[in-house]
Amino acid sequence: MKNFWNYLQENFSFSLKNCIAIFLFLFLLFSQSCKKEINSIGLNFKDDLLKATFTDTTTLVAYSVKEDTLLNTTGLIYNFLGWLKDEVFGTTTACIYTQFIPEGNSLNAGNNPTLDSIVLTLRYSGDFYGDTLKPFIIKVYELKEDILPSNTYLQNSSIEYFPDNLTYVPEFRPIHTPNKSMMDTMEAHLRIRLQDELGKKILENTDKLQTPEKFKDFFKGLYICAEPYQNNGSMVNFTLTSALSGIQIYYNNGSEQKLFSLIINNQDAVRFNSYHHEYENGNSNFVKQVLQKDTTKGKEVLYLQSMGGIKTKISFPYLKKTFENKKIVINKAELVITNIGEKEELSLYPPPIRLGVQGLNASGITVVLPDDESFTSTSYWGGIYNEETNEYRFRITRYIQDIILRDNFKPYINLVVRGAAANANRLLVRGTNPLNPSDTASRLRLELFYTEY
Repeated sequence: MKNFWNYLQENFSFSLKNCIAIFLFLFLLFSQSCKKEINSIGLNFKDDLLKATFTDTTTLVAYSVKEDTLLNTTGLIYNFLGWLKDEVFGTTTACIYTQFIPEGNSLNAGNNPTLDSIVLTLRYSGDFYGDTLKPFIIKVYELKEDILPSNTYLQNSSIEYFPDNLTYVPEFRPIHTPNKSMMDTMEAHLRIRLQDELGKKILENTDKLQTPEKFKDFFKGLYICAEPYQNNGSMVNFTLTSALSGIQIYYNNGSEQKLFSLIINNQDAVRFNSYHHEYENGNSNFVKQVLQKDTTKGKEVLYLQSMGGIKTKISFPYLKKTFENKKIVINKAELVITNIGEKEELSLYPPPIRLGVQGLNASGITVVLPDDESFTSTSYWGGIYNEETNEYRFRITRYIQDIILRDNFKPYINLVVRGAAANANRLLVRGTNPLNPSDTASRLRLELFYTEY
């Protein structure tokens, strides 16, 4: 009996160990498979195993239009300032509205303070767009109207300001060096000397510096704007909440030289960007397509621009009819967008790091696609620029399946620049049916793998 029990115990132990090992193996295998992207079934198999069919000849209709969705530019981490003339897109102007608050609530100016100078400083973020060696004019105006913290300011918002330019040099046009530190001791920043009257006004009203609210009621802030000079100009990015950004007041209190700063911070000082586009100066195809609404021009070239500029509308008009009365499963559907900017052009106007896709419902309201990274992941969704292929790819498998299966489903999407409020990028995209036959391989297209059953 003992031997029999030992036999059972030994064999049961052996079986248990094997069961545990098998269980662990299956668990690890399953857990690894769960890490694969959602809806990626079939994507790593050979087409002949799935008996999948590939096609990239789905008809797409695409054309570019002016963006009609307003951008919230309030409280951006980075703020663009500049004027840019683009041979394709025309001209774009970026300006800044911002409040300031005292750094600390005490200013011991003495009995008879004497102003030395007042300087507006703006710390470069390091990002720029265009040719920084081609200057634009910077002008600065005092705000006449309050910037309200309860308001949402958009790219076309404006605040009333006094008409007198405050820059010490009337047409101040610096050569920007956004990545060059000053004297190897301070991070790169721009210094704009202002008219002495503003500094004297503040020194003569030190009682207004006791609280941020009291000061903002006294001094409502600045409008910092760009104007064209002679050349193509550029867009330069600044970090306004940096300790190097603000208004520096240099003065003598009767016994020594002093410095008092007005700063910009996220908590008390509201700021926003305004953008203005003049597309009439763009090239012929762009003007005909975007302004004159000749949608056939989208067969050749398509356009995208940030700062509330340009988006591209894409539709799949015959997709549902193509698969009518067929039972199919979409294994993979990718929208492929090819950047066609010239090498020299890309050095001045680098393409956006990411694009975005917006769905449109029957009422024309933007909605999130079911494949979007908010439901899946960035690696599944895509939209990131590939420098080797000059492509952006979006996986829109679920969306395409919905077009085929659902009735009254509107097959329209918008292609946009991601983060359009806070960057200055633009993009030229190969159209749906280029006139040059050699360009067809890089055309805007939908790549489909599907299985019919």
